[in-house]
Amino acid sequence: MQTKMCKLRGKIEVTVIAMIIFTLALILYVLFTSDVLVDSSMSKERNSQASALVHKQTSVNRFSSLTLSPDVLASHNRAEERIMDDVRRDSDQDENNLARRVLAPQNQENRPIYYNERKNFMEQHNSVMFRGHRVVHLDLKGAPPRVTYYDELFPLLRTLGATGILIEYEDMFPYSDGLKDLAAHNAYTKADIKHILKVASENELEIIPLIQTFGHLEFVLKLEKFSNLREVPKYPQVVCPSNNDTFPVLAMMINQIMKLHPHIKHLHIGCDEVYYLGNCIRCGMAMVDHKWAKTHLFLNHVIRVAKYVRKHFPNVMPLTWDDEFRKVSEEVLQESRVSQWLEPVVWKYSPDLVTSIGSDIWEKYISVFPAIWVASAFKGATGPDKYVTDISYHLENHRAWMDVINSYSQRIKFRGIMLTGWQRYDHFAILCELLPVGLPSLATNLAFIQEKDKKTSQILRQVMDVLKCDPPLPLSPGMGLSHCGFPGAGILEAAERLYILQQNIDKYLSDSAVKGWFTDYNIEHGFASPSLVERATAELNHCKMELGNIKQDMITAMSEVYDSYTTKEWISTYIQPLDIKLQNLWDAKEKLLAPNYWPKRPLDFVASNVRSSSKPQSPGST
Repeated sequence: MQTKMCKLRGKIEVTVIAMIIFTLALILYVLFTSDVLVDSSMSKERNSQASALVHKQTSVNRFSSLTLSPDVLASHNRAEERIMDDVRRDSDQDENNLARRVLAPQNQENRPIYYNERKNFMEQHNSVMFRGHRVVHLDLKGAPPRVTYYDELFPLLRTLGATGILIEYEDMFPYSDGLKDLAAHNAYTKADIKHILKVASENELEIIPLIQTFGHLEFVLKLEKFSNLREVPKYPQVVCPSNNDTFPVLAMMINQIMKLHPHIKHLHIGCDEVYYLGNCIRCGMAMVDHKWAKTHLFLNHVIRVAKYVRKHFPNVMPLTWDDEFRKVSEEVLQESRVSQWLEPVVWKYSPDLVTSIGSDIWEKYISVFPAIWVASAFKGATGPDKYVTDISYHLENHRAWMDVINSYSQRIKFRGIMLTGWQRYDHFAILCELLPVGLPSLATNLAFIQEKDKKTSQILRQVMDVLKCDPPLPLSPGMGLSHCGFPGAGILEAAERLYILQQNIDKYLSDSAVKGWFTDYNIEHGFASPSLVERATAELNHCKMELGNIKQDMITAMSEVYDSYTTKEWISTYIQPLDIKLQNLWDAKEKLLAPNYWPKRPLDFVASNVRSSSKPQSPGST
């Protein structure tokens, strides 16, 4: 009996244990499936949001498929779709891992403060790709920002990972005394310069002034007072290095720059694109007397300027652009001892670095210079009349530079990279992309050179985060509008809208209705089919209204960053010609739609007869 009771108790215990296990399993199953359903719902919601953003992007420009070739359009679509796929795949990751740009309410000076939860939003899990100086170029010979704009710009640049500013004042520097005529009417004041330096120091950005001392001295040589310094009397680009009056002027420029920048470590003395060298009589005689080639003439002047800087400002290292050095043999460079006086900045702004700057040049530089700098471009390098920035093009330029640096970094020291952003191709050229238009490109490329392993999609997500941009960020002009919140973002959006409008106008002018019924011949004779004229001009009213809106929005946005002179110049350069074009088209449309009756052919018959009848008859004619 006792044995049976033990067996029964054992069976009951086993049954109870089995029921407990089954109950626990059921509870876990319910919890798990609930989590899965929640995750699935959240995932669907995120994917739906991403899809909506893609739809939003594509719906911004309803004409984009008409304004690009099928091959280019397909290429852009594939590239951006890959990026968006990556973004959607990454959307399930913990977004708290991403550092964010935070806009603090206000500081004591009542201006926004840009800071980051991790100080530098690029300092994350991956190793840094480039550890040298990361210097952003500000080209002030076109569209100099208001001084107050630097209060917002410099903290943002620091957050993006910049360590310095290469500032090219040109005629915006407050030159004085014998050089006072060099300063533009709207040049910065000395107080402005001090404020810029103060804000840079607060954001740990090293200032490197750039002074042209050989080529690209148009802002000096254009003036009658200094025209005698030209190498070629007709061309105000290059100074004559053999003219005794040249060096004192350059020395005064250096002294005045240094007086307002007493604590700098580097001074860029330019010396690129010396298109006219050894052309004047003085230089010819100097080359004969010293038995020099043109390369010797060039080196003699550059070294003289660099020596002046080193002698009078011992703590300052002169930097020069390298393009003229590429023509000089290694032997001549070694003999000149140029490396004792300066460091070159090797520049190339296109992706074809390997073919443009071959291994022979790198081997020469490795033999001559202990250290070098390099220079890329984040804007202002795809055409003198481009007003929107092609991020993908500049990203390829930086990708090529990182490949070169990785190839040679064990053999020569790379001090830093200068990300140039040209505002004019030279002093006489029109404005190209404005600084705020190029900021997404600058942010993307700064991010890229700091990250070794991150995918483009991850970099773009970080860039959009710090610039407060709605995804996706268009990588090429015409692929949509950027909706961002960084300082000056309104300028970017207005420029993109103008680009899309211009593409739409160009497209509709290529329509067969325009080519066949809206030509100069049709307009001259007032002779065209009304229905086809209406078809040819169907979008004209919309285009005129959109251009007017863009103009007003651009004036408003630019007034926050630039003075009225810069705003007026940009409007005159890019808006006004299109406005005139549209008005001429409108007038032509009105002329062609006015008649209800049309003459017999030939259309010139009546006009020619009128001209004939108006001629005086010859004597004796009847």
